[in-house]
Amino acid sequence: MAIQEAARQGWPKKDRPGRITLMTDIHPISFKIIPTLTELKAGYPGIKALFFDMDGTIFNTEPQHAEAFVQIGLEHKIRPPYSLEMVHELLVGKADHLVYEIIKSWEGFPKHWSARDFVETKNANLLKILETADSSTFFPSLLQKLLKDARDQKFFIALVTSSEKVVTKRLLEISGLKDFFDLELTRDDCPKHKPDPWPYFEAKRISGFETNEIIIFEDSSVGLAAATATGAHVIKVEWH
Repeated sequence: MAIQEAARQGWPKKDRPGRITLMTDIHPISFKIIPTLTELKAGYPGIKALFFDMDGTIFNTEPQHAEAFVQIGLEHKIRPPYSLEMVHELLVGKADHLVYEIIKSWEGFPKHWSARDFVETKNANLLKILETADSSTFFPSLLQKLLKDARDQKFFIALVTSSEKVVTKRLLEISGLKDFFDLELTRDDCPKHKPDPWPYFEAKRISGFETNEIIIFEDSSVGLAAATATGAHVIKVEWH
């Protein structure tokens, strides 16, 4: 069980029930197994809202995103100045606008492209890939149960993603989740983006709940930086 696994790692601390204190408040506990809502309520007394990142947290769409990037690389014969392993480390988990800043100087990258040109091309590739993808390969059924139970028990559920609205909407449709969220904040809705905590503070403001009533689920270093800055409970997702 996810909470039992966490307990073996020394969490939650008895002096602060339900609070993340595995190492420090800047280092959220990692969950390798998807918890049930019952486990979350036991480990975090008083929670009323669940905020989820999307890519890497709800969906394991890293292979599809990577394929969309690779298609651009092949079409334009882009040559990175690093090994494939280094490229993966540089790009994984980063929003598309941050990827653009990294790769725009690489050999073969279209010099006339703006960040918007790059993102729109990559997303067009991604949407084509998703049309033929089986959602069960990137969306685990146990996570669907957690979301359903949370919805049934009137939890406030928010999606806070750095992906654009067009991709977000399509992924939610493909996976059958389009009616699960009380709030969807995409990159298009936010003037500031992760690692800035603005998207999560905005979700908190709209939800009306206090930080100790919120759990944020994130997987990447960029997302975790944004989440921990809010002071809310944070779970680092490693179940994919």
